[in-house]
Amino acid sequence: MYPAGEHTNYQYSNQAYGVPSKSPPPLQHPVPQHPIPDFGPAVHQNAPSQQTYYNQSPMMQQHQQQQQQQYDPNAYTPQHSQHSSNLYSHFGFNDPAAQMGMQFAGTAMAQGSAYVEKNFNRWVNMPALRHYFNVSNSYVMNKLRLLLFPWRNHSWNRLIMRSETGQMEGFKPPREDLNSPDLYIPVMAVVTYVLLCGLTAGLENKFHPELLYIAVSTSVAVVFWEIVYTRLGCYFLNIPFEASMLDLLSYYGYKFVGIIVTDVIKLLGGKGYSTWFVFFYTGLSVSFFLLRSMRYVILPDAAAGPSTLNPQRKRRMWFLLTIASLQMVYMFFLIN
Repeated sequence: MYPAGEHTNYQYSNQAYGVPSKSPPPLQHPVPQHPIPDFGPAVHQNAPSQQTYYNQSPMMQQHQQQQQQQYDPNAYTPQHSQHSSNLYSHFGFNDPAAQMGMQFAGTAMAQGSAYVEKNFNRWVNMPALRHYFNVSNSYVMNKLRLLLFPWRNHSWNRLIMRSETGQMEGFKPPREDLNSPDLYIPVMAVVTYVLLCGLTAGLENKFHPELLYIAVSTSVAVVFWEIVYTRLGCYFLNIPFEASMLDLLSYYGYKFVGIIVTDVIKLLGGKGYSTWFVFFYTGLSVSFFLLRSMRYVILPDAAAGPSTLNPQRKRRMWFLLTIASLQMVYMFFLIN
């Protein structure tokens, strides 16, 4: 027999020289024959806390829930996370990396839209632009009727919008005032005019995509020249220009309504006197409409003077008549 220390050294020395050890073999766990169902990591992680939570009394559960909500407001709002996870899984983004990429893309798009809106507002006054698109269905129908039958209108004064103290804040939007200029009808009229140009060329077997570009550029050039002509006339005649540039854009865009009516009659087979009659009628209607609507632009009350026969007012009246009469020239050029 050897002492305990010596026996241990002897055993290790035998292992070193290749002698098999007499120590018992290591224990091995039995291998299960049936697969163990996986309930997900959330069940294993939440099992102890849920067991402890259910073993508590109702008062303790309510107190613990209030404390957790105080330190973590999102602790008891699983509906939002469940909804977002269902949204991602619905589109096939079950991978956490894909979900993180989607969140990053959404944040980048939000920042990009905010940057574009911020820089776009530097060049375009968005509140003022929304004012010209504040229309309704009844306004559009009544405005089209006014453009085609302007002599039936009795009042051409624009309605003023005042503050609570009675100070003037501007004019009322088109939805509330029929005499207010808008941009919805001119924009839709220009788009319809371009489509009619393409349709007319297609019926004559002469359609080419370049024709649409020519129609758009010609329309923009005509309206731009009218605005420049009006501004130059106001400058040389010392007319205080108090109107907005968008007002002129609206007024000069209304002529496309008469052009569309003439083109439609022309497409429906109107030839000879019927087409010319419609053209002269719509041209006179648009001219009369501008003659009455643009009085506050060319003939402001503050610059009218005490006498209606002074030379300065006569020159301004002739300038206004020139603007109205040129509408038929522009319409004839755009129709043909």
